[in-house]
Amino acid sequence: MKKEQNRKIKTQDKKTKIDKRNSKILQLNSEETAPEKAKKVLSFGKACIVILVIILVSIVLARYVTDEDFRNFVDTKILKKEVTSENLNKIDIDSENNPTIYAFDKYITVLSKSQLKIYGKNGKQVASLEVNISSPIMDSQGKYLVIGEKDGSKLYLVEDTNIVWQTEIEGDISRVNVNQNGYVSIIVKNTTYKSVIIFFNPEGKEIFKKYISSTYAICTDISSDNKYLAVGEVDYSGTIVKSKIEIISTSLVITDPENATVYTYESEAGEIIINIDYSNKKYAICMFNTYVQKVSEKANERLYDLEDNIIFFDINLKNNMAMIEKQSSGMFSYAYQMRVKSTQSKAESLYILNNSMPKSVICYQNYIGINFGNEVQIVNTNGWLVKKYTAEKEIKSLVLGNSIAGIVYKDRIEIISL
Repeated sequence: MKKEQNRKIKTQDKKTKIDKRNSKILQLNSEETAPEKAKKVLSFGKACIVILVIILVSIVLARYVTDEDFRNFVDTKILKKEVTSENLNKIDIDSENNPTIYAFDKYITVLSKSQLKIYGKNGKQVASLEVNISSPIMDSQGKYLVIGEKDGSKLYLVEDTNIVWQTEIEGDISRVNVNQNGYVSIIVKNTTYKSVIIFFNPEGKEIFKKYISSTYAICTDISSDNKYLAVGEVDYSGTIVKSKIEIISTSLVITDPENATVYTYESEAGEIIINIDYSNKKYAICMFNTYVQKVSEKANERLYDLEDNIIFFDINLKNNMAMIEKQSSGMFSYAYQMRVKSTQSKAESLYILNNSMPKSVICYQNYIGINFGNEVQIVNTNGWLVKKYTAEKEIKSLVLGNSIAGIVYKDRIEIISL
């Protein structure tokens, strides 16, 4: 009996020890997993917050893009994008002298009475250059500005605030073009040929001439690496008008002229080339009557077919093209919107104009300037408003540079920094 009791006591003691040990193990496990559980809860909470923020931002962005009243509130009250005449620098001009206003890089220029006056963002004159041209045609890229005399012979290249070179050519200048490195191409008419293309280096040395006897050159553009010149030509000799784009190697044209044209694209019947943009070194964007084509020295690709509801289209943007569409919003009423499409990918940005039809639109590099008459909106290629300007009277025109815009009136120019 006593032995049985002792055995029971020993068994109970052993069980008690096992229970205590298991309890300690459970306690230790509990203590070890508590921080991990806290971390998991914290991570879950952070993930929820991030998802919530993304949802809220998406909702705000969607409303910003589609709701004009909400967008105006955000732009004016929160982002302070609206500017008025009272806080802008100004340039006084004399309209009786018929000045030509142009913007490039960070400057606004006024050409009048053979003087090219250059102004900075503060409205102060930084240079005055003698440019003996009364009817100018201009083009710019970066810090370079080329000025030709329309249907005349004089040609100037300006770099920043200085004249780099000037020359006179035989024939009449019909178009000028400059790239970001200062290479210049011009189209000349009224010679023994239908058109002549002349190509200059940044020092003003003539590199080559291309004589065209069977077609008319309409536009040219130089690649950003100076290696290629794209020439747009129109053939009126047949019963149906046709255009073509020639991609010319600027090095082969000197060493091997017969093989200098490295690629030729012929348009569809009835199409006329309107403009070329070769700001990218890999391809030229070519705009025709009804479509846009990407052309390189190796191949071509259709980018866009212009639809009937498009009231404005431009390719003078860095790796983008912009269009304004007119859409019916009811009986005798229309809504307007702007699309910016990438020429490199399928990316697209949308900017709603609602019921306001633009008076004029200008594109330059990364900006689109939209003039509504008494209001100007400057939008970037991402579809975001950069600046909004409201006027008390009719705006005559708008000029755009890399980082500057000019609101042109009859007697003054008001400057907006971008």
